[in-house]
Amino acid sequence: MAQKTYGIDFGTSTIKVYKKGQGIILLERNVVSTVGKENKPVAIGEKAYEMYEKAPPSIHVSFPLQHGVIAQMQDMVALWNFMASKITGNRKMKGGEFYIAVPADITEVEKQAYSHVIEESDYKPRRIHLIDKPIADAYGLGLDVQKSNGILIVNIGADTTEISILSLGGIVVTKLLPYGGNYFDTQIISYIRKQYNYIIGKKTAEQIKKSLISVFPTEQKLEIVGRDVLKGLPGEIQISSKEIHPGFSDTFDTIASSVRSMLEHTPPEISQEIIKKGLYLTGASSWIDGIDRLIADELNINVNTTKEAQKTVISGLGYLMDNPRLAAGYAVRLE
Repeated sequence: MAQKTYGIDFGTSTIKVYKKGQGIILLERNVVSTVGKENKPVAIGEKAYEMYEKAPPSIHVSFPLQHGVIAQMQDMVALWNFMASKITGNRKMKGGEFYIAVPADITEVEKQAYSHVIEESDYKPRRIHLIDKPIADAYGLGLDVQKSNGILIVNIGADTTEISILSLGGIVVTKLLPYGGNYFDTQIISYIRKQYNYIIGKKTAEQIKKSLISVFPTEQKLEIVGRDVLKGLPGEIQISSKEIHPGFSDTFDTIASSVRSMLEHTPPEISQEIIKKGLYLTGASSWIDGIDRLIADELNINVNTTKEAQKTVISGLGYLMDNPRLAAGYAVRLE
């Protein structure tokens, strides 16, 4: 049974799979390249991402999961078929049991869509459980969710920021903000176009983000290559952390103030525990320099970080898979 039990965090930019008894066995780009009217997949995962912004018009490169919900079901099923064949060595995965992490602050229909990805794939499941991400996140951090009467988690991902308060085994309140790493990429592309009349791609924007984005501007600079709109030719420009900072300060402030607002509306008995232990910062984009200091200053609270911020959700699913009786209290079981 253990070899057929899997945990899946589909994420937005990266899919992560946990196999019971083995741990995390897959981290791959959540990207699909298709061709033709039938949208036949030609590349999936890392290979599809390599084609992004390089492929001819006949090939469409898509990110099937956006803002915490499945935007393109057909591409998502194709992606899972590929991932499943990769982790099983092309053997059929019939009768498997799956634990899938889903954002808490989306509709029930949107949550059910995650289960349809597995149900409509070539690898028919025996049973599917949906687990709210904040719950998995907390267990992935090693927190005792059942006993604690106050946990605040801020998960800054690729497309969204999920702020959640948990108490005595359940979610008290959760909020999903449309800000994450991809939002910063879009803002960078827009800024370079407006300020320099240069067109850059998402990969270049991601490079700028990783090198220059900071809550508190630095002296860091970066040479980048783009296409001059006026000349129509490639060119090189220099970008600094200081000049792009104003375009993101409002977003950072919005995230911090949203955390503050949620804490202000939390019952005193719960907020007292949170103030004592501090909040927990997770997610693939929580690495942004200074975000922990900003939140700490805004709330006058300690901020706990982790080097495994991108893996806390999938690690939490793994913990729940190893403790099925505990998981049963959180999972929405689908026959």
